[in-house]
Amino acid sequence: MKKLLPLLFVFPLLGIAQNTVCLTIDPNPNSNDPALAPFTKYVDVLGCFSIYAESTISDSKVLHAAAVAAELLDNNEDGIVDDILIKDRLQNQQALMPIFSSEGSSAENTFFNNYNGDGVSAVLYQNEIDPTQTGHWGDDATVEEIMHTINHVGHTNVYPSAFSMGPNSSLMSVAMDVAR
Repeated sequence: MKKLLPLLFVFPLLGIAQNTVCLTIDPNPNSNDPALAPFTKYVDVLGCFSIYAESTISDSKVLHAAAVAAELLDNNEDGIVDDILIKDRLQNQQALMPIFSSEGSSAENTFFNNYNGDGVSAVLYQNEIDPTQTGHWGDDATVEEIMHTINHVGHTNVYPSAFSMGPNSSLMSVAMDVAR
């Protein structure tokens, strides 16, 4: 029994340690790109997904978005994207999640007036991110918005027979019709 008692204290700590964010915020490496110039914060997520944020976005919110992206791409948390085809597609399309201070901000206008890529399918706003309530409807839209980009840029292109978005075009659309 004495040997089991220390384990009761160690196991809960192991659970906490797994939620540590090991990603870092760097300066924007593409500040010369007219679309990305308004951003000062940057996080590279597993080499295939980027987070760009305005200076007014707190580091905790930027890291929260990066951690959500990392967990969605690397479910077993071994540091490697689980599906290499998705990783390649996101990497080739330069998938990214811009985080803006507010809807209609000058950074948002600059971004959309100059962005010509295919790597963005959603955006996040400062008031949509709450790291204390991950995915909680109405409080944190991070999971939803990052999934939009991963699915639209990645899954619908890599696996069109399963995830294409047109009517009657994929297993998913047929299943949704049946569910309705």
